[in-house]
Amino acid sequence: MDSSGHSIIWTYLGFILLVSSPSAIFAFFMNHRKKSLLGLYAPIVFTLFMILMLIFNIEGSESAALGATFIMFLFGFPLIIGALVYTLIRLCFVYRKNLRKGLLIFLSYILGPLLIGLLGLCVVMIFQIHQFVFIVLILMILVSYLPPLYLYHFERDQ
Repeated sequence: MDSSGHSIIWTYLGFILLVSSPSAIFAFFMNHRKKSLLGLYAPIVFTLFMILMLIFNIEGSESAALGATFIMFLFGFPLIIGALVYTLIRLCFVYRKNLRKGLLIFLSYILGPLLIGLLGLCVVMIFQIHQFVFIVLILMILVSYLPPLYLYHFERDQ
């Protein structure tokens, strides 16, 4: 890769850092105020961008797919990473006496939707059922709300 490729990658990583920093500052502010953790920030951001992907996939044209990819790289991934940074900081604060539990909850934020997506893509590739992609995206959205439901149900641990 030439130097222009490296500069583009570093610029994108800087952009992600710039977008994630307000989330980190907000998390430290919420920790300072000792607010309880609902854990809904990351799933809501994830849901918004998955719905956007559904809308672009319904259209089905190549330009819509290119637009969806552009929007996800420019806005989606940095905002989702920012939401995950916020969630990680909040979980580490709330579960500072039991960090292992906080890290497991954080991993469930990442691995739940990711594993559903990988499993769904495998099914789509094996059986060639392209309409199943919509069901996979909806399942990814629903699974992303499982950690906040756990946090709400076991709020007394906080």
